[in-house]
Amino acid sequence: MGRRRGFFAELQYQAAKAQKERVRQAATAERERLRLEKEMHRAQAAAVVARERMARANAQAAAQAEREAKRLHIEAQQTKVESLNADLREELAAIDSILESTLAVDDYVDLEKLRRVAEHPRFQSAHLTALPPPASIAAPPEPYFQPPAPPTGISALFAKKKHAAATAAAEAQFDHAHAAWRAMVAEIPRRQLAAAEQHQVAEGERLRRLASDRRRYEAECEERQRVADAENARLDDLINRLAISEPEAIDEYVGIVFGNSIYPDVIAANSDIDFSYSSDLRELSITLLFPPPEVIPTTKSFRYVRAGDEIAETKLTQKDFSTRYANLINNMTLRTVHEVWESDRTGKIDSISLVGGVNHVDPAVGKDVFVRLIALAVSREDFLQIDLTRITPFETLKHLCAVMSKAPHRLTPIDDKKGVRG
Repeated sequence: MGRRRGFFAELQYQAAKAQKERVRQAATAERERLRLEKEMHRAQAAAVVARERMARANAQAAAQAEREAKRLHIEAQQTKVESLNADLREELAAIDSILESTLAVDDYVDLEKLRRVAEHPRFQSAHLTALPPPASIAAPPEPYFQPPAPPTGISALFAKKKHAAATAAAEAQFDHAHAAWRAMVAEIPRRQLAAAEQHQVAEGERLRRLASDRRRYEAECEERQRVADAENARLDDLINRLAISEPEAIDEYVGIVFGNSIYPDVIAANSDIDFSYSSDLRELSITLLFPPPEVIPTTKSFRYVRAGDEIAETKLTQKDFSTRYANLINNMTLRTVHEVWESDRTGKIDSISLVGGVNHVDPAVGKDVFVRLIALAVSREDFLQIDLTRITPFETLKHLCAVMSKAPHRLTPIDDKKGVRG
């Protein structure tokens, strides 16, 4: 057995032990602090890595989104170019085929088909349906007397007066209810009559409004018929005057023919026609206004230029544009003459004299002038010998001795001092 420590030795021992424990605890606490600090550093490092990864992912996503947006923009621009080119091809094809397009239709106008038939809509009114008659008023169920139940057992000996009083009260209540019921039943015929009278008044008002709507409808029908009859009377007058070759009637008929002649928008908006018929010469004189060169498209095609992110135009060469404009003048001239004679089945017009040109501001004097670009005089017999489906318009006009501008796209006027009749 070891020797027992003395008092002070024990104090010293305990003090040393406590110090050692304190040192241990301090060391443990330091280790925990370092561990937590290390964990915190690891967490911070992980957060930095996560942020860097997210930033890289966001940058990649942004770059991908930017590439996708750029791709879609390029596709949209290319689609726009395709649409512009399709519209341009359609517009140019319509301009280039104005003679061909009229050969595919019959320009004769059957005036009888212009006869007007008045079309009347179905009569409608909010008051067509009769009002439903008032419903019959049913009498409420008749009340019946329900006496209170009589007392039973031992209590019956002592409750006779109470039961008699209850019975009397029930009878009085029943008499009152029955009297009210009789009064209600007696009132039903009057209420029924009042409802019938109200219905009759309302139905009368409905019929009055219906009659008013019908009178208005019939007046509108009469007006539509009057307008149709007036137009048909004018049509009959035109047909009768055309039958005797009245010049004004022939002018009106030719105007209908030209009104049916549909040109592409760019031409229709910038061209016009004037004409008059001479019964002495049996000749139709025509002044044809052509669209000016500047309204005709000069673009050959569109293309997308990625470098500048723009849609650029490729222009027609001067030669191609001048050829297109000259062809337009020639085609419009032949189309106009063709439409007249194809529509003149009764042979009222023997010859056509035509002058075509452009309204223009003369830069030398600043005045509006009509620049003549073509002049033509042709007989029905000579023109109808031509197969327009197989011709070259310029050669056909030369064959018909037309006087043509040498440079219509420059608005070079014709020299028709010697006339156009050979």
